[in-house]
Amino acid sequence: MMLLMRLLAHSGLLLVLCLAARNVLTAEKIREALQNHVPKSGVFPPADAGIHLDGDLVVSDPINRRGALRKSQHSKRHYFAMLPYGMVWYHGAPADVRDIPVGTHMHGRFLLPLEGEENTIPIAKEDLKANLDYRYNHAILMEDDASFYSRRGRSWKVLGFENGGGPAPRLKLSVEPVGPEIEGAINKPVLFDIDESTRVWKKRQLVGKDQIKTGHNIQVNLTWGPFDSLATIDVWLDEESLIACREIQRQRHLRLIRSRFLPGWVDAVKNYDTGGGEITVTLFGGMDPVLYKEIEKVKTPKISDAATTLRTWSYHQEYSVRGNRIKWKVAENPPLGSSGIQIQFKIPQMLEGFRQGRIVRLKGPWTYVLLPADEWIASPKDFELSSKLRLP
Repeated sequence: MMLLMRLLAHSGLLLVLCLAARNVLTAEKIREALQNHVPKSGVFPPADAGIHLDGDLVVSDPINRRGALRKSQHSKRHYFAMLPYGMVWYHGAPADVRDIPVGTHMHGRFLLPLEGEENTIPIAKEDLKANLDYRYNHAILMEDDASFYSRRGRSWKVLGFENGGGPAPRLKLSVEPVGPEIEGAINKPVLFDIDESTRVWKKRQLVGKDQIKTGHNIQVNLTWGPFDSLATIDVWLDEESLIACREIQRQRHLRLIRSRFLPGWVDAVKNYDTGGGEITVTLFGGMDPVLYKEIEKVKTPKISDAATTLRTWSYHQEYSVRGNRIKWKVAENPPLGSSGIQIQFKIPQMLEGFRQGRIVRLKGPWTYVLLPADEWIASPKDFELSSKLRLP
């Protein structure tokens, strides 16, 4: 009897171990599937798709929303394109690639290329052999350090100053993280370079670094420092100062979108036999809420077609169609990249770009603005030039 009980107990333990191993393998397969998810037009990626990468923005193509990050002194540039619904944050406010100063340390969520956009970012075979992460070159999210940490409830507690040694001694700001552990973040005490070029903010004004006191909870923006250290660009000593910088960036964002229009993509198309028809559009996320409120007030907005770079065909104000809104629907808890706002329109004319999965931009009650001509796509040559990142 005792032997039988031991055998049963042993069998039960084996069963538990087998189930645990199967669960681990299943979780690993799910993680791998998310990491290697291939984005498709008209479908937002699942949560946690892709990988986290960080580095300094060293190349910027603001018109086509592309660029490159550099992780360290000897690493090669990681070139990227923003997904059409890719979001950028700067100082905790919505932004675009054009708003980020070159040299700013950024965090991003990077996916494999959008289906059909595999050649947008050229990758040398030798680079791919050295680092498979270069495959992940379409970003759904980009944030500076102030946005990345503050939006996740993290700050830094000042421990004091230290004089660094070595061949290039530098003053160091000693800090430790306050708040939750974050994927891709610095989750332990660290030393940041600090000197007279650092902007220190207190009560919405610039002050000297002598105002940084032990025990302060701060936010920082960073850049590359000698010997692959991280150096401070900005230090915010209080929430009031960060909010002031955030509001300036928010106003830049409002000015940009009000002149370029709200982007989204076409979910469905219904053609009428007599011409025109209906289209259903989902607006992209990451915009300031006031813009969605403004577009909701417009019953007959102008709709222009655009490329995956969000550049419109010729001048968007003239080459657009006025739509009559039929339905406005808001989904709860939309996926990353989506606003959750879906709008159905009746339109008198179908433009070439009014196809399922294609990009459009909607004009709200905003002032008529002439855009710089090099932001348009006005010819097949323009389209060809914009289809691929031109590497410097």
